[in-house]
Amino acid sequence: MAKQYGSQSNILLEVGTNELEVITFCLQWIDPATKEKRKNSYGINAAKVRELIALPEGVTEVVNSPPAVQGVFLLRDRTIPLIDLCTWFDYQVDMTDTEQKKWVVIVAELNGKPFGFISHGVDKVYRISWSQISPPPEILSGSQSITGICQVNDQIIQMIDFERIISEIDPTMKIKSSLDKKDAHEIEEKYDKSVLVVDDSQVVRIQLTRTLKDAGFNVVPHNDGQAAWDYLEGLRKEGELESNILAIISDIEMPRMDGHHFCMRVRKQPAYSKIPILLFSSMINEALRRKGEALGADDQVTKPELDDLIDRMEQCVARLNP
Repeated sequence: MAKQYGSQSNILLEVGTNELEVITFCLQWIDPATKEKRKNSYGINAAKVRELIALPEGVTEVVNSPPAVQGVFLLRDRTIPLIDLCTWFDYQVDMTDTEQKKWVVIVAELNGKPFGFISHGVDKVYRISWSQISPPPEILSGSQSITGICQVNDQIIQMIDFERIISEIDPTMKIKSSLDKKDAHEIEEKYDKSVLVVDDSQVVRIQLTRTLKDAGFNVVPHNDGQAAWDYLEGLRKEGELESNILAIISDIEMPRMDGHHFCMRVRKQPAYSKIPILLFSSMINEALRRKGEALGADDQVTKPELDDLIDRMEQCVARLNP
């Protein structure tokens, strides 16, 4: 069993539509109180998915790996970590051979690296608008593993923060910077405007904001494109835009308004022409890079290399404001 997705198909949508393709899958677990089986539906952006495969037979355990990492397996000469989402969510699971034969591994590419995620079955692919996806309620946002909730055909789908999961499992995936205090002092002296940071992941938003502030930048964070757009429009209508915003750093995947649609709207407004927009995402591949360019993004950087992001942001600022 193998099914191709992502860059291998026509799954990518027209630019700026604020739409995405969501592959839905289920996780089944046993309620510890009643011992009854439960089932939840989750979603992943199809642009991240490379293929769906049966649970590999040749999984090699890795010494001292996190509990959710079941081991690694080979797929076309690539070594891929196998992550059990039920272990991550602390679900008790039916481990009988009969059940495991039904499992499907979702092979996704995040930050340029492949990862396999165990699901208990893949359902359908839905084409929806980001406006249909709401930020998680407070009771779920505390877990920092769910970035959004949507309802499709009476089915509640939870959008998983896969970037947060892999950043906990693989330290090289964490956003990091090597800028020192000397660099921070020079940046403070150079810029008095703020960087608008737009990212729906609370973990990424906090890391990115903290690191930029430590580097000497003023930062204004927002958790989705709609909130950032409303903020910019408020500044523009008050005549305070030019003196406040240095640059925009935006994720792509976000509830309500995604980074591509946000980028398109900003570029259509002449008042924002001298504000560089940088897309900072785990999803920057060749196809999505072309999409970002078509929408007017000034640069696109793959997470988690923050030093590269800051260097290229300063280059964009200098180019647009000579």
